[in-house]
Amino acid sequence: MSDKLEQAKTEYIDKLKRVKLLEAGVDYSDVETYTKYLQSDDEEGIEQEAQEIVADIKKQSTVQDAYIDERIWKPFN
Repeated sequence: MSDKLEQAKTEYIDKLKRVKLLEAGVDYSDVETYTKYLQSDDEEGIEQEAQEIVADIKKQSTVQDAYIDERIWKPFN
């Protein structure tokens, strides 16, 4: 009985991590990639870590996007 309980708990935490990442704004195709970075086992901790990950993703993508924008050829400007 204890093994089934532990398995159910593990599955619940895994699904909760996925849901919190999706709610935070992570694209569905990237959820699997970022799930492994969530270390907390309680709902508040998972939600906070998901928000931090999304903030890091947005920060990183804007820096990268700015660099890419400078390299784009703009013939009509």
